[in-house]
Amino acid sequence: MKIFVIICAAGTGERFSNNIIPKQFLHLNNKSILEHSIDKFLSSDIIDHIIIASNPDHNTYLNPIRKRYIDNNKIEIISGGKTRIESVFNSLRHIEKSKPDLVFVHDAARPNFNIKLIKELVKAINGFDCAVPVSRINDTIKKINHSTINTIDRSDLFTTQTPQIFKFQMLIEAHKKLQLTEIIENVTDDAQIMELFKKKINTYINTSDNFKITTEDDYNLLSKILSYDMAKNRVGIGFDVHKFDTGESIRIFGINIPYNKSLKGHSDADVGLHSITDAIYGSLGFEDIGYYFNPNDKKWKNTDSKVFLDHALEKLKKANARIINLDIIVICEEPKINPYRIEIKDKLADLMDINSSQISIKGTTTEELGFTGRKEGIAVQTIVNIFSYE
Repeated sequence: MKIFVIICAAGTGERFSNNIIPKQFLHLNNKSILEHSIDKFLSSDIIDHIIIASNPDHNTYLNPIRKRYIDNNKIEIISGGKTRIESVFNSLRHIEKSKPDLVFVHDAARPNFNIKLIKELVKAINGFDCAVPVSRINDTIKKINHSTINTIDRSDLFTTQTPQIFKFQMLIEAHKKLQLTEIIENVTDDAQIMELFKKKINTYINTSDNFKITTEDDYNLLSKILSYDMAKNRVGIGFDVHKFDTGESIRIFGINIPYNKSLKGHSDADVGLHSITDAIYGSLGFEDIGYYFNPNDKKWKNTDSKVFLDHALEKLKKANARIINLDIIVICEEPKINPYRIEIKDKLADLMDINSSQISIKGTTTEELGFTGRKEGIAVQTIVNIFSYE
């Protein structure tokens, strides 16, 4: 089954009080409102192609989006129309030769739909010509005519949402018939077109948080919702081991500790920074340090491990996340770490641009058991707690 998506993104947002930037290009959590919808459809494994019906006058705002998806052959941006219905019709004609079985039609200004809704609507259209998400009206409804106020029975009243799903052939034929009528100016969504031509419509009861951003108040509300929903704590664990070599000091946590041995490794063998780096990668769901800095690559030989840590911290920054605290344990019989705790904490605070109070570092032994007990090397384990908005 071939499933396409049409995202209507050509509007100018006339009802939005701050309409300097069209509302679909305003940012929520580091990406545009439009991109939120694009990414949700892309995350579904049942979508074959996405058409974005845009306004040619919006190229300034569209260019960064084009650049972001330049390598994704599922995304196509075309010119929409002066009205929403015209934009959808232009898009339908554009994809007609591709002969999709089903097509979603979605408003770019409605970015807060749940990804599971995509598959739920595919199920809901079975046996129907289209399926429409709706939500119940919980407020008391008043009809006001000058000085007359009447309460309306809300028991059978619903608000409609997008995305809406249609049998492609049914929708394009209905649109073609609509072009020949005078009622086209009064049509507000595609489900209404199916109503007009007596098609079989199914509804799917959805949550009311899939609301459309029409006013600045809507935008501010969704911004608060997303800030709350996206904020999360994540934890990463790092563990690293290096064996001893001949030398006069060991390099650990970016400082040199006098000792009658050194640590052996491809880089500077800073077992402490390696453990922290892996913990940060882990908190973000990324690969380990060896993935980014292959120990078999000669370019990393004798490299200061601060390079690895800086890379992990840059990943953290790009993820819009920050460190809450680090809990570090150094496992070895010798040298003793506790005398250097304050120096290590201050050094790490400087390297990571955090407060030393966010760092705990402890030294322990394995009671002369194992390779550390035999004084063959050092192991470090790190747990990092981060706060992320992604």
